[in-house]
Amino acid sequence: MQSITNKYLKSLYTNIGAELEELVSSVEELPYTTKNNYGRYMGLLTMLQPQVGLDNAVQLFIMAKGNKEGILDAKKVIEG
Repeated sequence: MQSITNKYLKSLYTNIGAELEELVSSVEELPYTTKNNYGRYMGLLTMLQPQVGLDNAVQLFIMAKGNKEGILDAKKVIEG
């Protein structure tokens, strides 16, 4: 049985996945200005965080094929 969180994330991704993939593409198309582009991912995470929480935002951007290391580094910086 899938956890409620996994079902929630999959449902949410079904609805907004295309938009998230566009955001990830716009980040990845630009030259990296920070390691693994964590600086740009910080902006994306803080944009989505109020709606779904930081951990869920991280998972959604990873699902959208974002740079996992950059996303996780951005999360560390946001958490302080």
